Formats: sequence, C-alpha cells, structure tokens
Amino acid sequence: MILMVLLFISSCKKDDGPYIKIKNIENLIYEAIRDFRVEEGEDGPFVHQYFVAGEAQIYSYKMANGVVEVNTNGLDLHWDALNEKYTFYNEHALVLKTTSGNANVILDELLLLPEGEATLLEDVTQCGVGVESDTEGNYYITILLAKADS
Repeated sequence: MILMVLLFISSCKKDDGPYIKIKNIENLIYEAIRDFRVEEGEDGPFVHQYFVAGEAQIYSYKMANGVVEVNTNGLDLHWDALNEKYTFYNEHALVLKTTSGNANVILDELLLLPEGEATLLEDVTQCGVGVESDTEGNYYITILLAKADS
C-alpha cells in the first residue's frame, strides 16, 4: 500500500514545461501534409510533434503581429530552442501568409512556394504546424520539419 501511495505521489509531479494546444486547423494542415507525403511515396514515420508545433505557433504569432517578416530568416532562435529539448537535424521550414483557413487550399499554396514540394518531401520524421491570424483575416502559417532519431 505504501508503495502504491509513493508511486501515485511521484506520478503527480507538476510538469514545468509550457502547455501546448494544437489547434484544429493546425492538425488538419499536418494531416494534409502527411497524406500528400504518403501519396508521393514517403511512408516512413512522420508525427505532429507538440513542442515543434509550439515553436511554429510562436513564429506564426510573430508574423501575424509584425514582429518578423513573412520569411524564414528569424527561425534560428526557434531551432535553437528545439535543439535544447532534443537533437534535430535536416531542419526545414516553410512560411505562408494566406486568406484561406482551409487545410487543403493551404497545402496547395505551400506546394506553389518555390521550394514547397521539395521541402514537404524531405527526409524528416517530425512536423510542427503553427497558425495565427491577424485582425484583417489573414492566416500566418509556419511549417517546421526535421528529422529526429527515435
């Protein structure tokens, strides 16, 4: 009985990390990307990693609020934060400003970016999707892709 109580108490320790909530649209975009990859023959592991999504969300927020331009130039800080938690390599990113809130339309727009298709088909296992909107109805999308050994 004492062992059970000790086990219960140790399993109730507070998690000091931030709580990351994946928005429905973020999950739908991830699923559209995953399905695209499978259709193109990429059938290896590919997960929507919550802490990668958290960094993508922060970057999308920055773009939506004019803190950074709509490009990938400011992502080094976010990759550094991710690499403090885990070792990632083969890091890639796409960003997009759009008026569409539809995951399939967003995927089509991502594929139209100069390196869009090649980036989405990279040898990666982790994905993080961040979406934020501004007061004018624009959506700011950040897709972070990386490989991590399991």
